[in-house]
Amino acid sequence: MKPSYLESLERIKEEHSEMNKHLNQQRAELEKVNTEKENMHRSYMTYAEVAGTMRNDIKRAEEANKRLQEFILQTLSPLLSPEHQASCLAAMESFKSASSPRENGNGAAALPPGFPPGAAGMLGMLPFGMNPAMSQLFNQFTSQNGDGTGAGGSEAKKAKLEDPDDNELEIDVTNDDNPSTTNGGAGHKNGRDSTNSVASSGASTPSIASNSAKARQQQPQGGLQSLEQMSFLAGLNPNMLRQAMSQMSGRPAYSFKIVDGVPTPTLFPADAQKGPGIPTGLKKKMELNHGEVVCAATIARDNTRVYTGGKGCVKIWDVCESDITGNTVANRPSIATLDCLKENYIRSCKLFQDGKTLLIGGEASTVALWDLTTQMKTLDLETDSQACYALALSPDEKLLFACLADGNILIYDIHNREKVHTLPGHQDGASCLDLSKDGTKLWSGGLDNSVRCWDLGQRKELAKHDFSSQVFSLGCCPNDEWVAVGMENNNVEVLSTTMKEKYQLTQHESCVLSLKFAHSGKFFISTGKDNALNAWRTPYGASLFQLKENTSVLSCDISFDDSLIVTGSGEKKATLYAIDY
Repeated sequence: MKPSYLESLERIKEEHSEMNKHLNQQRAELEKVNTEKENMHRSYMTYAEVAGTMRNDIKRAEEANKRLQEFILQTLSPLLSPEHQASCLAAMESFKSASSPRENGNGAAALPPGFPPGAAGMLGMLPFGMNPAMSQLFNQFTSQNGDGTGAGGSEAKKAKLEDPDDNELEIDVTNDDNPSTTNGGAGHKNGRDSTNSVASSGASTPSIASNSAKARQQQPQGGLQSLEQMSFLAGLNPNMLRQAMSQMSGRPAYSFKIVDGVPTPTLFPADAQKGPGIPTGLKKKMELNHGEVVCAATIARDNTRVYTGGKGCVKIWDVCESDITGNTVANRPSIATLDCLKENYIRSCKLFQDGKTLLIGGEASTVALWDLTTQMKTLDLETDSQACYALALSPDEKLLFACLADGNILIYDIHNREKVHTLPGHQDGASCLDLSKDGTKLWSGGLDNSVRCWDLGQRKELAKHDFSSQVFSLGCCPNDEWVAVGMENNNVEVLSTTMKEKYQLTQHESCVLSLKFAHSGKFFISTGKDNALNAWRTPYGASLFQLKENTSVLSCDISFDDSLIVTGSGEKKATLYAIDY
């Protein structure tokens, strides 16, 4: 029997009521879920704020800890006796590796025997826990270096040595480092930016701040006047403080002698900054407007010409006697241009002793040999690598040594025009090299944080020195006893070739891009992304003078008679200086 119309309508009403009931339940569930979602979103935002605050607090704490450690090493440690210096360094190392209970406990209990009375807790103190004199000194120190949260800048503004898959060594001339950051975090990719990106550096290169760069001595750091007032150093005689300060010329220590891994501030001899063959400053003589970032520069043996390498060309400049003896800065066009490497950046120029042949290497797979008499390219040497970062010639000028982006060092017989050998070893790009004076040993530095010494007779590795930072520049002292190394972490390290000791020099404020010894061996110069040219006494690194240019100084050379210095910079020019003695 078929249901009646009324029965069907009643059933539809019941089903509709049931559906409305379910719909209301679903609406209630939806409202509940939305409320929970809002609560979770608020919780997430609160968590994000807390996490951000914690990250900032951690960064500030890390920066404060780094600055305090640097302050202790550079300012306080030199004022202690050698015994107390060793104890201080041991205490600092123990604090670095302290476990959680020790970190939360009293730091004084961890101090080794022999530490100065009253100095307990010095390494872990916060400013509010210091006595007034130390608190004042800490505030002066931090105010001079800026807000801790800004130290080092953002990753985009750090000096970066990017290490992409193609092992390309890159240079940045944008000069945006924070100059107060003297020891930024040194990672594998922290260093120089690419010359591939340097093409746009003209827009980002800082404007000229002054008409001339001026040599200047470093000024004494603030806060040293308060040292005699520090009660926590009551065990030290104030006369000893004054004597140590006078030996450092009133400056914090910037040179450290490291023996068996233990650094101690270097005490310089009385004649460290004076004497025959020791320069006192520079005078600008010529500005050579290359038109592109100058990544390579060299001076002819007779001082009559300068060669500058930029993007896709080397330019040749005449140097007259009147340019050197005159009182005005000369500025004239180049006399010739050698178009080479197909618009790639040139990284190294090596001139033969007779001044008639020039080797050119850079961001290309070939090294070019040019006849300067005819200004024609005579040979392309294939390297089987995408870039060559540095060149060296044997004393008899028959063999060429080339640092390659793949980490190998190529040995090429120029006379017979053939590859002789390849020295493998660097696990990342080989960035710099130099020969010993007798030509029997080759020293090379790389982006694998190592410096290696090679026996060229047996063509094998003799020694390897590992570092915590990438190596950008290197030079051998003509007396063969020392090798200076420019680092990505702002330091210069001078290695002894005969003893297990070295010197660490810390005056650069950014990565060290080039380095060159004087032919006398009495001094050497280094340049960096901090716009600085520093002159150092061999080997202990007494500062002879410092000169600041307007942008990053990428390359340098010293003339054969040690009378001239040329620098290449991100300002798209080279500058020729006369050395004052």
